[in-house]
Amino acid sequence: MHTFVKKFIVPLLAKRRWTRVCEIGASFGESTELLAALPSIAVTVIDPCLDCDLEKKFGDTSQVTVKRGLSLEVLPGLHNSFDCILIDGDHNWYTVYHELKVIADRGLLRRGGIVFLHDVDWPWGRRDMYYQPEMIPSEHRQTCELKGVVQGQRELSDRDGFSRGVPKATQEGGARNGVLTAIEDFMGEHKGEYEFSRLFGDDGLGILFRRQNATEDLSFLSVKRKGAIYNCLTWPKRVAETIYHRAGKPIR
Repeated sequence: MHTFVKKFIVPLLAKRRWTRVCEIGASFGESTELLAALPSIAVTVIDPCLDCDLEKKFGDTSQVTVKRGLSLEVLPGLHNSFDCILIDGDHNWYTVYHELKVIADRGLLRRGGIVFLHDVDWPWGRRDMYYQPEMIPSEHRQTCELKGVVQGQRELSDRDGFSRGVPKATQEGGARNGVLTAIEDFMGEHKGEYEFSRLFGDDGLGILFRRQNATEDLSFLSVKRKGAIYNCLTWPKRVAETIYHRAGKPIR
């Protein structure tokens, strides 16, 4: 997420002079530092602070407010309307879908605003990963194991792959499985309210735009155009693979 924040999100915020930002999942606060460097910015960070004591780290940074806790516990208590929201927390269908649902139900994203979601590409776009599987209701939790993830292989591997120390779904694809699937399911329940675009590389970035009016909606075309340029300049091979081999179609 840090690369996307540095190269795409921060320049966009600076150009649009957006000031109200919510960051869900900050880890060590590296992206938070980039956001806080913008003038007149106010960043609300939601994170359980397992990697770093963010309250201490940003205690002297007046424009950063840290709310320690899980996103689905903290979000319902917020009353602000944000220009943009960054989501890079728990990479599974249940968490992401319900984060988006709470954001919509509570009006936490203003019309014309954008939600940026990390990990919409492989490996977590179509496969759940759980930092704390016990926090996910059993009926929404995929069968999971601590085996390796191998690109192009739906099943987990006993010998190869990476992320072996974190529980993840034993199978890639299918219903209610993965970050990108959560976004699609959310959009399916809010037809015409949102528009979606993607950046490739670094596990992928989803750009979810909340429509407002003809003028604001038209301005999103410039965001999509910049995204297309970013993709072509930075990840031409990945873009080519998507266009010619998968045509952007989800694994179902």
